[in-house]
Amino acid sequence: MANSCYSTIFVNYGDADRDILTRQLKMLKEKFHSFMVLVIASEADSQFFDENVGLFEDRIELLGRNASEAVIEYCQNEHMSMKEATYVGVLSDGDTRLKDKEFTIKDPNEMAESYKKAMDMLQKMINPLKGN
Repeated sequence: MANSCYSTIFVNYGDADRDILTRQLKMLKEKFHSFMVLVIASEADSQFFDENVGLFEDRIELLGRNASEAVIEYCQNEHMSMKEATYVGVLSDGDTRLKDKEFTIKDPNEMAESYKKAMDMLQKMINPLKGN
């Protein structure tokens, strides 16, 4: 998919709400036909990958490496465009390597919060009298 920052999405959940963020990621995957890669930073991530095989096409095991380094290396090895990639995750302070390579960066906590607000607004539009 040319000229889409969602061609490849790297996901590093961190402490974000996995349920809500996963719903949002599924919508992005469906809309943009994205190639999804889970960044494995913990045993919980590894287990989540095993439970969500249909969502993720691949995984990156950090094994003590910096997430930015691992994602850039993955793109280089797989000959993927970094300009058409999004990183969903919190970067360490001062880490601009992904931005420098023209990745789109999304904070998973902000994405989940935005999704919650959108769903709340939609629910209020569907049932306007419920809140009264």
